[in-house]
Amino acid sequence: MKNALTALLLLAASCAAGFDSEEWLGKRALLDREAERLRVAYTNCAASLQRPAEDLTVPIETYPDGSVKASISARRAQIFLEKGLVWGEGVVVRQFAEGGGVLASAEAEHCVVDRKTKSGWAEGHAKVVYGGTTVEGDGIYFSFPEEFVKIFSNVVICSSDLKLGGLKL
Repeated sequence: MKNALTALLLLAASCAAGFDSEEWLGKRALLDREAERLRVAYTNCAASLQRPAEDLTVPIETYPDGSVKASISARRAQIFLEKGLVWGEGVVVRQFAEGGGVLASAEAEHCVVDRKTKSGWAEGHAKVVYGGTTVEGDGIYFSFPEEFVKIFSNVVICSSDLKLGGLKL
């Protein structure tokens, strides 16, 4: 299934004008290392929990006018200020447009989010929605700035606006 997801993403990307496979593969290797860093960070944060807050919502990023660009909400959460990480259970991460509408979201049973990189590792089942596309599975790395999601097992992909070579699926 992992190879099928990679093949689908490669096919979709290759249909885009000016696709550079070497650049994409280099970026993917970098994002794979970032996913591993956050997977380890998740484990370390979970092991050092003290007293998680209940029903927490914090901004991750703001627009120049001060409005929220991205936020994380969690049923239970702990902020690790020195590491710039937020660990949570029952997590919803949202990226907003300047007008306030939701551009993308990630929902996870358990998750750690790096406030600096605006990326995260979801342990257990998670779902990411971007436009008309929903991907879900178990063990997910996501990066909002890179518009990248990597699912490690039990992959499900649904899309209402996927375009391949001018064909709408």
